[in-house]
Amino acid sequence: MLNSLRTRLLITYFAVITVALGVVALALAVFIVRNPVIYRRLYMRQTITLQVARRRLKAASVHSYADAWREAAQIAATFHARALAISPDGHVLRDTDPTAPALNLPPLKGNRMVHGRVRTADGSLWGISALRLANGGWLVIAEPLPSPLKVLWRAREDWLMPLIEAALVALLLALVLAWWLSSWVTRPLYRTAAAAHSLAEGKFIPVPEDGPQEARVLARAFNEMAQRLEASQRSQREFVANVSHELKTPLTSIQGFAQAILDGTAGDTEKIRSAARVIADEAARMHRMVVTLLDLARLDAGTANLRRENVALRSLLENLLLRLRPQAEAAGVDLSLEADAEATVLGDGDRLAQVFSNLLDNALKHTPRGGKIAVRLRRAGKFVEIAVSDTGEGIPPESLPRIFERFYRGDKSRTGGSAGLGLAIAREIVRAHRGEITVQSTVGQGSTFVVKLPLA
Repeated sequence: MLNSLRTRLLITYFAVITVALGVVALALAVFIVRNPVIYRRLYMRQTITLQVARRRLKAASVHSYADAWREAAQIAATFHARALAISPDGHVLRDTDPTAPALNLPPLKGNRMVHGRVRTADGSLWGISALRLANGGWLVIAEPLPSPLKVLWRAREDWLMPLIEAALVALLLALVLAWWLSSWVTRPLYRTAAAAHSLAEGKFIPVPEDGPQEARVLARAFNEMAQRLEASQRSQREFVANVSHELKTPLTSIQGFAQAILDGTAGDTEKIRSAARVIADEAARMHRMVVTLLDLARLDAGTANLRRENVALRSLLENLLLRLRPQAEAAGVDLSLEADAEATVLGDGDRLAQVFSNLLDNALKHTPRGGKIAVRLRRAGKFVEIAVSDTGEGIPPESLPRIFERFYRGDKSRTGGSAGLGLAIAREIVRAHRGEITVQSTVGQGSTFVVKLPLA
């Protein structure tokens, strides 16, 4: 039960709320103890006592200190307080309760009424109010102060009980809010977990992107992952179907001609040689396809054996164009190279030559006589861009997003009867060199393939 995120959130909210209410209760208790209403009432009563004593002393016809003291002591007894007469030099002259513990009075100064708290010899706390007399002495009213626990107990009706009731109501409302918050946080997670279980069973259920921001980010990432996984599975199914289709044709030819040789249908030597030649050609075609698929698998898995050496791209492109120039001249196609400067990349020269050779071969196949193929090399910051442009028939817009997929042949004429693996392996080689390959094309005007590689 405690392993549940909702339970942990509830426990956390409850602990935080309890600690917060406890701190508030403690602070309130300290406030009540240090600044209680009972203290203010005591000082107010003592002030009234002394003010009444001062007025009666002024109105009376007595002038002796004894008469003033007698009047003050009578008023103090009426209010059930302890009265002390203090001489101007600070000595206690009279005390209405001489048996009570002596007060440790501080030096009394000034002409106004003085309030304060003092301790007795036994450590108890007393509240005092002092009035300056005409002869320079002081009349002091003193009352024992209750302990902090008694203060809290006396304040229970005025303060504590209403506050405790309010705290319980606040705690209940906070728990309800905590339950709602925990559900709001965990509900999207449960939905994502359920969608993950469904995805494991082959069913893709989109997760609504609601709840906290982190839950929305998780749901968005899960939906993207599921879509990519679904696309990957669809691609794998298409890949298996395409491989089966591509291998079926040469296998059918091999089986047919081999059966003709075995049955004696190909009776003379020339027919036997012709059948053997077809078998050899189809076997070579299957071998090239299998080798290409193995290369793609290794590149996908990151286990392809790629050399890491400095490759001068300008020199590599010049050698490729020199090799292809006779073929271009025979096809009546103008082949040119434009390079700003030499650019060096770190990679496998043979693999990169395979990429550009594939792009140039495709361009030659689909550029009509009188057309042009231009290769441009230029630096772009920390990268180098190699663009291969032709003036051929171009690629249909619906085929551009899938032109690098394996076995994709949306435009049969674009692949020249091949299995459609050349551009797929070219993209994987470029990616293995931490680069990217893109294409732009307009039907009837030509295509431009751009390879971007990081400089060494």
